[in-house]
Order: sequence, then structure tokens, then C-alpha cells
Amino acid sequence: MYAYDPVHLKKLLADKECIGCDLRGADLRDIDFSGWDLSKSDFSHADVSRSIFVMADLNDANLSDVNATESVFWKGTMERADLTRIHAQGASFKGTHLNGSNLSFADLRGTKSWKANFANALLLKTDFTDAELGDAKFIHNDLGSSKFIRTLLWKTHFNDVKMTKTQCAHAKKEEALLEANVTCH
Repeated sequence: MYAYDPVHLKKLLADKECIGCDLRGADLRDIDFSGWDLSKSDFSHADVSRSIFVMADLNDANLSDVNATESVFWKGTMERADLTRIHAQGASFKGTHLNGSNLSFADLRGTKSWKANFANALLLKTDFTDAELGDAKFIHNDLGSSKFIRTLLWKTHFNDVKMTKTQCAHAKKEEALLEANVTCH
């Protein structure tokens, strides 16, 4: 149903880059993609669990409905990426740029996202339960429907965001930095 292009998969593995490739539904578990340019590629419904994407370029990529359990996306760029319904339990997004990405309905439980940048990201019903978001940046976001249960928010920056009163109280308790234009309703 989600058939990837075998020529694109071969190119990906041989050239260590694949810009705009069709990798829908591919089994890409346990692969080291560090430093590769994968921008504009379609990974929807693929399995990239336990794969490594350190400093990889995933700008404008489609990772919707991807299994990224325990994957590592350190210091990569995922700007304007479609991450709707991504299953990324236990994954690491340390230092990752997620500016303008769609993380609606994303399962980010237990992720480590220290210093990640979520500026202008769409976070509708995103689940950050048990996640570590220390020193992350939330700028121009509506977080009202997202879950922040037992989420570590130490020094997390919130600027021009909408949050629930419960989320604001949790952020203050966690020593987050509630900067300009934070609305707690």
C-alpha cells in the first residue's frame, strides 16, 4: 500500500543522500544516516526505528506516520517537515531545528529534546509525556491541546505561546522561562 521506489532506496544507500526520494513504507531500521541530505523525501509510514540522523538534513521531508522509536536526530534540521502522527517514543531530538514543522498528534513520550527549537511548529495534541525539553525553545505556538505530563522543562523558553493554566503552573514549577506574550488560559 505504501510502496517505496526501489531505485530511490538503492540510491539512498549507495550515495548516502537522497533529495526528494520516495521511501514510503520502507524498512530503514538501524541505519546511520548521519550528515546525509534527505530533504524533501517522503518517509511516510516507513520504519526508521533505532536509526541515527545526527546532523542530517530532513527539511521539508514527510515523516508522517513514521515509526522512529529510539531514533537519534541530534543537531539535525527538520524545518517545515511533516511529522504528524510520528511514533518517536524514546527518540532524541537534542539540538534539532523543528521550526515550522507539523508535529500534530505526534507521540514524543520519553523523548530527549534538550535545546530543540520548536518555533512556529504546529503542536496539536502532541504528547510530550515524560519528555526532557530542557533549554528547548517554543516560540509562536499554541500548546493548549498538547500533553506535558511529568515533562522536564528546566530553562525551556516559552515566548508568544498559548498554554493552559495547568501547563503554565507546571512550567513555572519546572523553572521554565516564561518570556514575552505567554497566555495562560
